[in-house]
Amino acid sequence: MRHFVKYDSYKNRIVFSERIASGILPEFAGAVRQWSQRNPGGQLKLDFSQVVKAFANGMLGIIAIVSELRRQGTDIDIIFPSLGSSIDFFAATNWAHLLDPGRPEDGTVYKKHFVRQFTRFEELPALIDRFMDIVMRHIEMPADILAALEWSVNEICDNVINHSDSKTGGFLQVIAYPKDHLIAFTVADAGIGILTSLREGFPALENEVEAIDEAIKAGITRNKEYGQGNGLAGTQRITALTGGSLDILSGAGRVVITPTKEMRSLSEQSKHFPGTCISGQIRINKEFSVSKALTFGAVPYDSYTIVDAKYELQQEDALEIKMRDQQSGTGTRAAGMEMRNKVINLLTAKPDYPLYIDWQEVSIISSSFADEFIAKLFLRLGKEKFEQLISHTHIDPLISQLIAKAIAERVAST
Repeated sequence: MRHFVKYDSYKNRIVFSERIASGILPEFAGAVRQWSQRNPGGQLKLDFSQVVKAFANGMLGIIAIVSELRRQGTDIDIIFPSLGSSIDFFAATNWAHLLDPGRPEDGTVYKKHFVRQFTRFEELPALIDRFMDIVMRHIEMPADILAALEWSVNEICDNVINHSDSKTGGFLQVIAYPKDHLIAFTVADAGIGILTSLREGFPALENEVEAIDEAIKAGITRNKEYGQGNGLAGTQRITALTGGSLDILSGAGRVVITPTKEMRSLSEQSKHFPGTCISGQIRINKEFSVSKALTFGAVPYDSYTIVDAKYELQQEDALEIKMRDQQSGTGTRAAGMEMRNKVINLLTAKPDYPLYIDWQEVSIISSSFADEFIAKLFLRLGKEKFEQLISHTHIDPLISQLIAKAIAERVAST
């Protein structure tokens, strides 16, 4: 499958080939410069009609640049993929709306592949919680992996607000791949880039690769007033210790670190990417220690995650999940599977903590939801542990009967 971008001066458009990933971003930046030089102030056409497969690590960088160009007043015309499955995916991820604000936004924010824009510090807690909830619904993970993912995404998004000087903020996408046992995240912005940011504190830096290498060292920041400079360093440790990868593209520099190799490259200045795109993969690794990854100096790392903040009760060592707040609903088998994954992750994060499932304001559930969520959870934990850990509160008698029936049928069929 071909993998490139070209500027078609005859039709005045930038054309993408079948596959979009992070490697195309310098080519895209170069095509934008060609268009700007030949057609200053004119309309920019982006042609995705040939696209068959696209990944967040390429699309978010494109979206960040398109957002900045629109902010500057550029008229942008988007030609979406011709292939039905591709345009459906563009819509489901919200890429379509972000590329062309005239298209409706997909309001289903709990979809597995959804992407969000952020512009202010105040948005980050709710944003990170939302993405962590999505991931917890779609993949089982050890407590240390959950803590590491939340820390990495929060730090990198914080860096965008603190250091990028991006007028359009940043874009975040987090995707769980259960079959591959990994979680991928991408954060992109159209700001000043790592080199320009770090030169405030390190004026001797000569190029973007040097700047990226400096940025992934612990304690490196342009100004201690804006943080301790451990965000990229910690993220690099996390991805490495889990057996994952980290891909950092900023300006003309790119650094890719995988378990088997490290790649550093400088593109020509005509293909200078105006911003930063960071993509990481964290593998589900039961041997991984978040404390080992994030202990800088003599102070040991003590994790505080979404589980502590959102689900742990203040008055006792217990967890609580409110069904009325679960956006996936209670009517489908898929929703039941998501809830089972989420509960298993909560119990893994806090072993031996009892979990209260609060059914207040929930008046009906489907039999398939009851089977997929509760009955399969019963089998997974076993009768003794299930009864020890799981309690239902404010539950409607009809729901209680449906759950009991689902458990009895599931047990009888095994």
